[in-house]
Amino acid sequence: MINLTTVDDFLPKKEFNKIHSNIPFLEWAPNDLNIPNVNHIWYSYGPLSPQDFSMFKKALKKKFNKKIISCKLNSWTWVNTKEPRPHIDYVKNKCEYQLLVYIRSDERISGGTAFYSQNEKGLNEIDIHIGFKENRAILFKSKDCLHSPLLWNSKSQTGRYAAIFQLVIED
Repeated sequence: MINLTTVDDFLPKKEFNKIHSNIPFLEWAPNDLNIPNVNHIWYSYGPLSPQDFSMFKKALKKKFNKKIISCKLNSWTWVNTKEPRPHIDYVKNKCEYQLLVYIRSDERISGGTAFYSQNEKGLNEIDIHIGFKENRAILFKSKDCLHSPLLWNSKSQTGRYAAIFQLVIED
């Protein structure tokens, strides 16, 4: 069973607009934290500045009523995956929850995230689709949670900008 929650208008409008305006101009580099046995290529810029991290931390507390105990990874990301790459990022006591905050993309394309379950033949099937919407946050438990960007279904070159966090949190 997938355990996830979404919230729109996650960050305060003023702060979100500043991030939205600046994110395309970051110095993007291919991420070297590749997931073993998964060819999931993405570009990142991180970790976030202490000021930006604090803003997300406050929003997580306010919108989800969750407190960060530790953060294994946080980064601005840009993905434009052209084939499904279902993967699990779970690492016990390091990445038990993930927070994904959509920043910028074309809302008309399939720029969201797919969450998968396995059918009776052991094949991955999309179980839940969270559509892209600017300033939408998704918080989900990492364990047994297959997920992938949905951009593979789009002909757009836009891609998707987001902020990602791999967390241990307290209720």
